[in-house]
Amino acid sequence: MSFDTVPPPAHPSITPRTVAALLADQHPELADLPLGPRFDGWDCAMFRLGDSLAVRLPRTQPAVTFLQTEMHWVPQLRGAWEFPSPEFTAHGQPGHGYPWPWAVITWIPGDTADEVPLLADAGAAVGRALAQVHAVAPADAPFNIEQSIPMADRDPKTTERVLRAHESGGPHGERLDTDAALELWSAALAAAPNAEWVWSHADLHGANVLSHAGAFGGIFDWGSMAMCDPAVDVGFTHALMPAAGVEDVLAAYDKETGRVDDAFVARARGIGLSKAVGMALSPREVTQRMAWRTLEALGLVR
Repeated sequence: MSFDTVPPPAHPSITPRTVAALLADQHPELADLPLGPRFDGWDCAMFRLGDSLAVRLPRTQPAVTFLQTEMHWVPQLRGAWEFPSPEFTAHGQPGHGYPWPWAVITWIPGDTADEVPLLADAGAAVGRALAQVHAVAPADAPFNIEQSIPMADRDPKTTERVLRAHESGGPHGERLDTDAALELWSAALAAAPNAEWVWSHADLHGANVLSHAGAFGGIFDWGSMAMCDPAVDVGFTHALMPAAGVEDVLAAYDKETGRVDDAFVARARGIGLSKAVGMALSPREVTQRMAWRTLEALGLVR
């Protein structure tokens, strides 16, 4: 999943009328619930369904794999999670011009953290949540082509984007300290690699994390979940909260897992930088703002 361009166009059949017809045919017990607003992510569209549910539909053919990954693995893993996350309550099949599987999930209330960032006080709760997620991954866990890769494989794109982000600047005149960014990135490349692969959300930016007036409210959109270096999700937390909060993430996470050392921190900071300079090039202002908050949390804005 990438912020290189605007999201791909959604299948034209995704309309309230289609969703209502699918529910009436396949889940009539839910058909009388009112359909609410539509929300479009990169991969899926969602419609509120009554007060406590939502209908989740892949927007494109490639996104079907993400939904299927989520439907297969999340029910097996979420029993160990103490934080809020959506639960699948019904599965649907193609119909009425819509060509792919779809699902009904529980609706988790809150604002997304790209719009309402987490406060630093949320860091410990996020660290404990990630410790629960990061069980050792089995050999058949999914491989994420962007996040289940060595740090060195991120180098050409990250270095190029650092320079582009410096040239473009932030939405409010922010400027990236290129020398500091490249020094941080060199440290990440030089750090010892991870010794284990763990289950990871692998897309833990603010659009997939919920905020309750700055308090941690849960994690959703698990379609990118994969085996990753545990520093990946921790690195993404720079996009969620100020630097003091990330320090609390690291402390709480280390208390639960014992995984944090200098190499882990260097890799996590590198992941944060790599994600931030990609998001900084997004045409969406909310994503740009999140990117520059991330760079601020990394101490790279001058």
